[in-house]
Amino acid sequence: MKNLNNILKKITVCLFAIICIGTNMSLVANATELGETAEEATEATEETTTQTTTVAEPVEGSVAAIIEIQDYTIDGGMIEAGKEITVNLTLHNTSSSMAATSVMMTLSNTTGSLYPAYGNDNQIYVGNIGADKTKTVSVPMTIGQTYMGDAVDLICQFDYAAQNARLSNQAMIVIPRSGGSTIGVKSIDVSSHAIVNGKSLLAISYVNQSSANITDARIIVDGNVSNPSKEIKLDTVYAGKSYTEDFYVSFKESGNQQIQVSLAYTDVDGQQNVTDLGTFDVTVSKENVEEDSQSGLKGILSLVGTAVAGVVLLFAAATVFIYIKKR
Repeated sequence: MKNLNNILKKITVCLFAIICIGTNMSLVANATELGETAEEATEATEETTTQTTTVAEPVEGSVAAIIEIQDYTIDGGMIEAGKEITVNLTLHNTSSSMAATSVMMTLSNTTGSLYPAYGNDNQIYVGNIGADKTKTVSVPMTIGQTYMGDAVDLICQFDYAAQNARLSNQAMIVIPRSGGSTIGVKSIDVSSHAIVNGKSLLAISYVNQSSANITDARIIVDGNVSNPSKEIKLDTVYAGKSYTEDFYVSFKESGNQQIQVSLAYTDVDGQQNVTDLGTFDVTVSKENVEEDSQSGLKGILSLVGTAVAGVVLLFAAATVFIYIKKR
């Protein structure tokens, strides 16, 4: 009986030991499996992160070249019927990696009031514009004789090549009558006839199109004029206000004189701005014949008067002398 109990105890201990060993192995196996899963998850996370980063990075040369009009200026003053102006276009290639080659620009206008200047056509070969580079093109234009309005549009069609592909795009600008300046000149008129050292009228109408006051505006007259006429200072040009003023220019010599008038001031961005208002021909004459004749007559009368006064004075002196002698 004792032997049976001992055998049962040993069997029980052995089974318990086997169960413990089996449980421990299972725990170790599970722990190893979980460890491998976490490691795999870490690797997967790193792989996903790497893939995401790769996609987020810009691919070089993936942005197509597009030609835009970055800025423009107008030479020749305000827009008027029959007037010739020069449009300076600053073209920009927006691509950071592609150059635009063999750029051809074709100009058009929807209202039929803006034409290429005489001797030019509406197609201009621009050449190459590098990636993220600019190029300025000057285009002589003529305003139609029937033009009436406050603005004129200019449509630019660009055809070019980029990475062996033909591309094209279109841009349009609207040029206000004042030429797009901070101070817009509505009209300017210079008298076509003048007299040497006389006052010749210069009339100008302008408006401050910005939201800031301009305190240093001045009219510059380049030509054979007197020193005070070379620079005419304007009073403060207040924001949004319009002005019509008359000034005077004095010429130093007679003959056919040509003057160039421009407007200079510091704009709202702190940049010095000089706007060409045009070139004017003035016929300058000496004092007219009537005035010369009157001047000569006045001289003769002055001499006669002096002579008569001398004769009278001599006669009075002689009379006094004879009177004294008789006494």
